[in-house]
Amino acid sequence: MKKNRMPRWAALSVVGLAILPSATSGQDAADLMRRAMAAQAERLSGVENVTIVQETMGMEMSMYMEKRDAGGTPILMPVSVTVAGMTNAVPQDMAQADWSNPFQEEWVEHTRFVGREDLDGETVLVFVIDDFSGIEVPEMPGAGDSGEDFQPKSFRYSMTDGDFLLRHVQMEGEAVQDDGSLAPVKMNMFLGDYREVDGYVHPFETRVITEGVLEAANVDRQEIQRQLEQMQAQLDQMPEAQRAMMEQMMGPQIEQLKEMLGGDGTIEMTLTVKELKVNAGGSS
Repeated sequence: MKKNRMPRWAALSVVGLAILPSATSGQDAADLMRRAMAAQAERLSGVENVTIVQETMGMEMSMYMEKRDAGGTPILMPVSVTVAGMTNAVPQDMAQADWSNPFQEEWVEHTRFVGREDLDGETVLVFVIDDFSGIEVPEMPGAGDSGEDFQPKSFRYSMTDGDFLLRHVQMEGEAVQDDGSLAPVKMNMFLGDYREVDGYVHPFETRVITEGVLEAANVDRQEIQRQLEQMQAQLDQMPEAQRAMMEQMMGPQIEQLKEMLGGDGTIEMTLTVKELKVNAGGSS
């Protein structure tokens, strides 16, 4: 397994973001995006499927993905997820709701190139989409059956200059509440520690920070608090060995949920890849 020379998908902090001036036109932005899509296609040229074993909040999961065509652009689509020995298929409408994928043909003409920035000592290209007219955007998870329940305001992508590897993705939007009011939603994703495995390059560390998710999903905080208290009461009544096992499995998730309920609703998690297999096949 060969490590590429680049700072960490997860540059855990973005230091000294300084936008450099650029006189790049809209047409130049489209050209850059098509070059990025060509680089993505080249990276996936010898890939048919990928199995990723990763860990987050103390829990290990395995995701099986297959290469699919999306409007002429190859992408990896989640097919199934295995957690604690149980494998479940990923609903394909959910799998296609990928906010972090800028390699989409219908988005090209809506993309603006805003300049270059320094991200942890590395120059990255920065693109923005804030005009969504004529674009079919995916629904926000938990927002309901109507695509109008989520209204995107802007997508911002940072890619390495030359090989077009994603380093930072930012999404901002508003979710329509039950009473018709709007709740802001924001997601930041930092990608790093890219490594090459059998010709495929993938980030081995991803840090995701989401804000406003509870409000966007119309979550009743008091009801979740009651459920947490009931869960804790059940844990307290378990034999010591069984309780220790459950706390090891679910402890990090429970603690983060408690912090989220007691704070501003921000969720932060880091996904670390433990193993990656290319073209090893899997159940679909």
